[in-house]
Amino acid sequence: MAKSGRAKGLLFNYLKEWAVARHGQHAWNTMLESVGDGERNIFRGLTLAMSWHDIAAWNRICDAFFQKNYADPDVGMAEFCGDLGERELTTMVKLVLKLGSPEFMLKRTSFLWARYFDAGEFGAEELTPGHWRLWLEDVADAETSAGRLTCANGPGPWLERGLVLSGNPGSVKHVTCRYDGNPHCEFEATWTV
Repeated sequence: MAKSGRAKGLLFNYLKEWAVARHGQHAWNTMLESVGDGERNIFRGLTLAMSWHDIAAWNRICDAFFQKNYADPDVGMAEFCGDLGERELTTMVKLVLKLGSPEFMLKRTSFLWARYFDAGEFGAEELTPGHWRLWLEDVADAETSAGRLTCANGPGPWLERGLVLSGNPGSVKHVTCRYDGNPHCEFEATWTV
């Protein structure tokens, strides 16, 4: 069995704040009632931003919250991840992105992923100017790695915010998924050069 990955406490805190702000405390509490004690315990005390928690707990919390509050859970997760990208790209990072380029950010996708998860490895390559291929190597196991909701809807909206901040709006689409039997998740990033 593969070693279980972990998700950063920062993610859990951001999700709770976002969910309560968007849907209210009742929606958050209803979700917590539907998950196990392990997931509830993460929120019983202070969740430190730099702490690490079982990635399976992250997957179960996301599945429960977005399935209860959205007709299409992918839409909700994409909204959260877009907001996360906006929030996480601090003033200093925004300045670097404005001075840098989309290529500068995309080359560092692995670093950005590792900020939140200690499972999986990102790779990136330029196909043509304004067209990049990115991929996430990991097992397709929601008990040990990022689940389908996260891989399908996490990196794209986050990286799209980075493209906007670099002055080169574009899109980052999840085009293949390891949960569909593919060897890895693949993303296509495009913008006008």
